[in-house]
Amino acid sequence: MLFVQGAKLARQGRWEEARALYARSLEIKPAPLTRYSLGVAQKESGHLADALASFRAFLAEPTTSTTAPYIGPAREAVAALDARVGRATIAVRPGKVDGLTLAVDGKPLRVAPGQVVELDPGAHELVARAPGFRAAAARFTVGAGASVEVPITLAPLTAAAAQASAAGGLPPVADSSDASPSRTLPIVVMGVGGAFVAGGAVLGLSGLKQASSARTSGGSDASAARAKGIIGDALGGVGIATVGIGLYLLLNSDPAPSAPRSGSVGPWVSASGAGIEMRL
Repeated sequence: MLFVQGAKLARQGRWEEARALYARSLEIKPAPLTRYSLGVAQKESGHLADALASFRAFLAEPTTSTTAPYIGPAREAVAALDARVGRATIAVRPGKVDGLTLAVDGKPLRVAPGQVVELDPGAHELVARAPGFRAAAARFTVGAGASVEVPITLAPLTAAAAQASAAGGLPPVADSSDASPSRTLPIVVMGVGGAFVAGGAVLGLSGLKQASSARTSGGSDASAARAKGIIGDALGGVGIATVGIGLYLLLNSDPAPSAPRSGSVGPWVSASGAGIEMRL
């Protein structure tokens, strides 16, 4: 039985383990004495705000002969804890947001903005989420018995980010492929120029060979050889010029700029002051 195991651990001073077992036992079978025992374990293990809530819930139960001996100690515990817990009032901007959810230290809050939240003394993180807005976070510190106001501002999502959020995905990432000229065109131009140069060289060598084997310098073979030489020279010249153009384009294409490093900026507030925190 979970309650019996929890009581055994409590007698040994193993309060954190006892707290976990009492909490599981309460989920399975709610009982006033289990709730009271959970409050004791929470108080001894440093979970002051949770202990205060447990003792209050125990006192709200109808008194029976079994629970009567614990009413006095529970009231004393409530008075002591009430002076030790911290209190935070959350101020969300804009003032009214549909679908707003709040969480402190990863645990959902069941209070509306403007209501007081009882917390253990120390550092905490508040996270606010709402459809159509970016999630916002604020760090704050509250002292024992102290009260603080925690402002947090929700910024509207861009249209593209809102669509991605509604689809359950991440906001679209800006495409940086257009940040620099493409290197494909210069390479293609240089390749075409190289082909012209090679073709002109082949045609010129063919004309030279044909001219050397011609019987007379004025015959048809000699005329065809001269024509091949002229065309070969022209192709070579065009090819050299084309390669030069491609090389110029390649040398004047800038490399794509590196993407900026992402970061986040969020407010923080404590009992002694407030400021802004930047995370890179």
